[in-house]
Amino acid sequence: PFLRYLPERPGPPAVRVGEALRARLGEEPSFVAYEGWDTVAVLAGALRTYGTGRADVARAWEGGAVVGTRGEIRFSRLPGIGVRQWVWPPVQVADRDPAEPGRFRVLHQG
Repeated sequence: PFLRYLPERPGPPAVRVGEALRARLGEEPSFVAYEGWDTVAVLAGALRTYGTGRADVARAWEGGAVVGTRGEIRFSRLPGIGVRQWVWPPVQVADRDPAEPGRFRVLHQG
């Protein structure tokens, strides 16, 4: 089993991005492809909204949110952790179906 950061049901941004990725890749995109897309969306939103200076970018992580392929992405700090992170991304525990290795089985969602 392994972790996948995907929502139970993809929203419209994920459907649109998934279609674009499938067209470019020629196969079903992995959750890593969605993470990459979301990373670019977060960085572009931060730079567009707060500016490109070092202090501007640092301030960007303190507020605001970006609609990503896997839901609203908002960074915050948990007690005892010194960095901001997306605290509650959608998570699945999955494995590959032994009878059909190209298919994933979702064992748990949270």
